[in-house]
Amino acid sequence: MKSARWIGAASLGTSIVLSALGQLGMKAGMQNLKLARAGGEIAWSALSTPPLRDAALFTAAGLVAYGLSLLAWLAVLVRYRLSYAYPLLALSYVLVYAGATLWPALAEAATPQRTIGTLLILAGVALASLTGERASR
Repeated sequence: MKSARWIGAASLGTSIVLSALGQLGMKAGMQNLKLARAGGEIAWSALSTPPLRDAALFTAAGLVAYGLSLLAWLAVLVRYRLSYAYPLLALSYVLVYAGATLWPALAEAATPQRTIGTLLILAGVALASLTGERASR
């Protein structure tokens, strides 16, 4: 019974983290694509140039992370009620916000409004997780 609970928690955490990493990877890829287009490197045959190569690598890594997140989420759906597990996915929003503001390649602004909104998400997740209805029926 303890191993099933551990697998459920690990699956949920993995889904949350991989979802956030997927979003950040795809954003970094598109950021590099934007740089490549600004530099005139729009031919896909130029994948060996750093901006396009990085765009392809970050985007591919983001898609793989997002796909693996989906597989982990399927494991979550077997073990938890949707009304309990789904609100916890909002933690990925918090991780994306932190990653986007702390990763120099993305360098997004951490504004007071966004930070307060992120804290409200955390409060909502805390409230949703207090239900204690973890087991699926």
